[in-house]
Amino acid sequence: MRCMRSLGRNLTTAALVFGAALFSARLPAQTVTPSRFHDPDGITADPTGLRPDTTVRFLFPGPRYPRDQESKGINAAPVVAYVIDTTGRIELETVSFLNSSPGEFVDAVCAFLPVRRYEPFVVLGQKWRVLLVDMYGFNHWKNRDTTMLNAASLLRKASQEEFATSPMSKVVGRLDPLPHCPTAKR
Repeated sequence: MRCMRSLGRNLTTAALVFGAALFSARLPAQTVTPSRFHDPDGITADPTGLRPDTTVRFLFPGPRYPRDQESKGINAAPVVAYVIDTTGRIELETVSFLNSSPGEFVDAVCAFLPVRRYEPFVVLGQKWRVLLVDMYGFNHWKNRDTTMLNAASLLRKASQEEFATSPMSKVVGRLDPLPHCPTAKR
């Protein structure tokens, strides 16, 4: 009797293993891509009260206008989302471009962000990582494009509001596949 039960269990186990192998053979292979955002639960997207660090002095207050683009009168207004860590530095791997901009402007923003500083974001005595949406306008004085700047400003504001009211896992899922700084480590 014991042998029959043992044989029955072994046959059931074998059938389950065979069935799982047969089922998994029909599924496409799935690769898990690591996120550029570590610990999304430790990020807030409500930057109310976040301030730039005014103790840090810059030669330029923002990204430098690419010379070739400036000489041609080409304008751009990249809208960028990034996480600021608990020390006030930008986590460069989290930089995500929300709109399309020529590569020279993307490079200019990516070159500027490592020196950008904020005061640590503190709520009730606890430092937080914070997601901020920012806009960098490159608008040539000879060929001003206020429509482009207004559209980018509206995208920045709407995105910040959306991110502040959405679960961070959803926000990270949306930002993760977007274009990012080419030198950011993955």
